[in-house]
Amino acid sequence: MHGRLNQRRCARVALGARLVVVAAWLVVLVTSAPADAQSSRYTFVDHLSSPAPPGALASAAATAVRDGLVAGTLERDVRVLAAPEMRGRLRGTEENARARAHIVERLKRAGLAPLFDGSFEQPTRADGAAAAATPYATNVGAVFRAAQADAEWIVLVAHYDHLGVVDGAIHAGADDNASSVALLLALADSLGRSRPRLRRHVVVLFPDAEEPPDIRTERMGSSWFWRHLPLPAERLHLAIVLDLMGGRASPEMEAAGLTGALFVLGAEASRGLADFARALPPADGVEPVFLSLPMIEAVPYAPGRRFARSDYHGLREHLGRPFVFLSTGRTETYHTERDTPDTLDYAKLGRVTRWVAVLATHAAETDGPLEWRDFTADPLADARSLLRMSAGLGKHGRFPWPLRRALAADRRMVEQLLRRWDAGEAPTPESYRALVLASTRLQAAMWRPGGWYFALW
Repeated sequence: MHGRLNQRRCARVALGARLVVVAAWLVVLVTSAPADAQSSRYTFVDHLSSPAPPGALASAAATAVRDGLVAGTLERDVRVLAAPEMRGRLRGTEENARARAHIVERLKRAGLAPLFDGSFEQPTRADGAAAAATPYATNVGAVFRAAQADAEWIVLVAHYDHLGVVDGAIHAGADDNASSVALLLALADSLGRSRPRLRRHVVVLFPDAEEPPDIRTERMGSSWFWRHLPLPAERLHLAIVLDLMGGRASPEMEAAGLTGALFVLGAEASRGLADFARALPPADGVEPVFLSLPMIEAVPYAPGRRFARSDYHGLREHLGRPFVFLSTGRTETYHTERDTPDTLDYAKLGRVTRWVAVLATHAAETDGPLEWRDFTADPLADARSLLRMSAGLGKHGRFPWPLRRALAADRRMVEQLLRRWDAGEAPTPESYRALVLASTRLQAAMWRPGGWYFALW
């Protein structure tokens, strides 16, 4: 009897400890949401859900850049940047500087020009203090120039820093974000070899200081870049931001037939941008999944806030120029010591690199401006994509029952919303909020399959 009482007492203590952890975690979710998003009211459009325009053929320049890629450099660069001796490339460390030196050397060998007044490096200052003596971080950038010096420009962005050593464990950051850096270096190589004649400059930018505690602040290297541009802001045609481009698909995504999914977010901001992105020629093994940005930016219990996920934060806040955000999605290794080079899918990364090469080249040579409007969403497209992503949830038992039940309820709710919207009922801020929270729970579940507490949202 005494033993049973002790067991019950221990169980109550353990339960209390778990509840304290959950409560603390919920407080962090609410208080960490940025205060600069002033509204959760979106303009609802059909830019992604309307019939797609006819697919375009790859241009001669895009074909040359795509076919000039050398896939073997991808794994080599990831293994250099995410090697144990790089110790996670934390901002301000010697290892971060060594990673930066590797990127600069690769850009020089590719034959691209330095971006910043004859230098490949752009020192940044914390909190906008331009007169500070010591740089806070250092961006790296290069440019492949168009024929006309005053041409418009596009920029491809992949941050190179990571978390460093956390509690004694090296967080190597292979997927986050050595995979995207390797992709851009391969693209730079191909541009340097093929030398296509483009109407716009192509900039490749590798910002520093993207990870916490700098994310969504003015300390981000990209935030500094967007406020201290080396080229005119009004001539920025399109930014392409990449993060997490090499992770393996989860069992649920495989079961849903989305092993080759590449998430494309931000194209909902205008009809022209959506049509441009959806008209790209298909690529073997790559399936673009179009989502509105709110689908990855929702914060539970904070309906008036949004949570920017990468280096587009400062661009959206300071410039309001067109951009798309690309990612193959968070995996279970995200922000853990298990994010090592051996966990990446290099064949998939090679296929995605070819698709991005065509996207970038078309952006650098096609006619017409691209518009952009903040706080825009396509609920029908988002609901359809979410149903596709959740189609394989019942085929694996990886989730604890509270989370499994919540995910199943979410799917039924999304099906009901989609039936009503397809029948002509207009989405409301409340119904769209329910949709984006269902998206948030699904993403969290695939990142942390054991997280039963996600069922509390």
